[in-house]
Amino acid sequence: MFYSQFILAKKGPLGTIWIAAHLERKLRKNQVADTDIGVSVDSILFPDVPIALRLSSHLLLGVVRIYSRKVNYLFDDCSEALLKIKQAFRSTAVDLPPEESTAPYHSITLPETFDLDDFELPDNEIFQGNYVDHHVSSREQITLQDTMDGVVYSTSQFGLDERFGDGDTSQIGLLDEVIYR
Repeated sequence: MFYSQFILAKKGPLGTIWIAAHLERKLRKNQVADTDIGVSVDSILFPDVPIALRLSSHLLLGVVRIYSRKVNYLFDDCSEALLKIKQAFRSTAVDLPPEESTAPYHSITLPETFDLDDFELPDNEIFQGNYVDHHVSSREQITLQDTMDGVVYSTSQFGLDERFGDGDTSQIGLLDEVIYR
């Protein structure tokens, strides 16, 4: 026996190669992916300890099987990627009657002459200031009035009472009877 037992151990440098040569069915995909072909061939051709020719031929067979598996895995991945790309860019079947495959002439062709009178522009109310904007409401229309015990508080001066301690309550907008209760 012209080799060290450590070389062919399961976790040894050539263990995966030996499994590929003799027990190909037990080889897992991650073992194939983790095997470096160049390093494995170099360790077979230039071993640290002498290896018998028969063993080196078995190990080279294992390298070939691992390389074959790597090529097959790459081919499968590329085929799957190509299929996904084709599916992403394929045209879908259009369910359109043949008579509707072309549009009428007037719907896709611009007229030869262009007349501004064809447009329906709004009246001059916008330019004269009489235009009412229906998208913006006044504060009284969008704010709820606070009522406590039948008294309505004005919210038009909300935030103006931020004086902190000068004692003047005349500009707050509250009724005197509510303040002094």
